[in-house]
Amino acid sequence: MSDHGLDDEEIERRTAAAEQAAQEGRSREAASLYNQLGADIQAQCGPFDTRALDAFEAMARVISGG
Repeated sequence: MSDHGLDDEEIERRTAAAEQAAQEGRSREAASLYNQLGADIQAQCGPFDTRALDAFEAMARVISGG
């Protein structure tokens, strides 16, 4: 997690980085970035925050090749 917290801007930045990795075919990196983002959101915002669930869903899509 970043030093300045996990605000909406940081979540968007990290999501974009994961999306970029996926688009460039770096599936392992993308899955790892989504997984860490989801875990960080859960730690700061709670286990059922929809943004965490979105990150984990994106991770699953990358892993499945979809």
